[in-house]
Amino acid sequence: MNAMRAGTVLAADVWRAVRPRDRFEWPLWWCGTALTVSGAVHGVVAVVDWAPWWGPVSWRKPVAFGVSFGLLVWSVVWIVRQMPARWWVRVPAGLVVLVAVCEVGLITAQRWRGVASHFNQATETDSAIWSVIGTLILPLILGLVWLFVAVLVRFDGSGASRVAALVGLAAVLVAGYIGTDMAAIGETVYDDTGRVPQEVLFGTAGSAKLAHAAGLHGIQLLAVLAILGDAGRLRPRSTGIVLAVAALGYAAAFGAVTATAYAGRAPYDPTAPFWVLLVAGLLTTGTAAAVVLAQASPSHRAPEPRAAVENSSLVGRTGR
Repeated sequence: MNAMRAGTVLAADVWRAVRPRDRFEWPLWWCGTALTVSGAVHGVVAVVDWAPWWGPVSWRKPVAFGVSFGLLVWSVVWIVRQMPARWWVRVPAGLVVLVAVCEVGLITAQRWRGVASHFNQATETDSAIWSVIGTLILPLILGLVWLFVAVLVRFDGSGASRVAALVGLAAVLVAGYIGTDMAAIGETVYDDTGRVPQEVLFGTAGSAKLAHAAGLHGIQLLAVLAILGDAGRLRPRSTGIVLAVAALGYAAAFGAVTATAYAGRAPYDPTAPFWVLLVAGLLTTGTAAAVVLAQASPSHRAPEPRAAVENSSLVGRTGR
């Protein structure tokens, strides 16, 4: 089986696991799709406009925030699919999605106005928009914490999916904490200089953006591994163990990146212990991912029993 065919089968596995099933999930999924498409469209706008990619006023922000929040919303839909259709699941999920749409909408609007979205207090309008952007973090964190607790209380998916959801949500919450520190630094710079900072750093060279992004997108990595692991030929218990190993490796790598940033060091210049932790984490997660992909490969899956195939054909012919 060629690589393209195998990739198509694996993508179909992911789609079956994340596609919405009811009237509540569909609007959430479409919101995630709209945000992701918005990010992609603004990527095209950035190419056509040929404006600087970096800086406080750039197309990078509508692209990055659109795609990141779109993926987060899709991840929330994946989690909700595996939970009971109760208000205590739907309320936090809806809260996260509502905040995502509002955040991306405000950030995108500011770019089209030609002004900075973050830390900008040049006019009353800019100050009000930045205040709303900052305040929206509170309901976002509330929704994420609520959803995390709900997954602990009742989760109908596999053990591997539960590990992915819990570790992924925890990482997003840590990313939120990093974001609040970034906001505090940016506001301090603005108060001292009267200008929006070109870049927010921790210390002299700590990459706040990298640490923030690493926390936001772990949930997608772990979710895909859980989906493919459940679709492969590994037994549920084995899949759960592999996902736990992958999550441990991810947590180590994320921890090393975050600690390096807070130490004020550039991503390529961590201390020796953080280098070891980062490499160990990446190798651990990479090995777990390789196991999942190998077992999920269509060529390694057990063929459908002949009797089942014959029964399926019989049902198709009789219409029963």
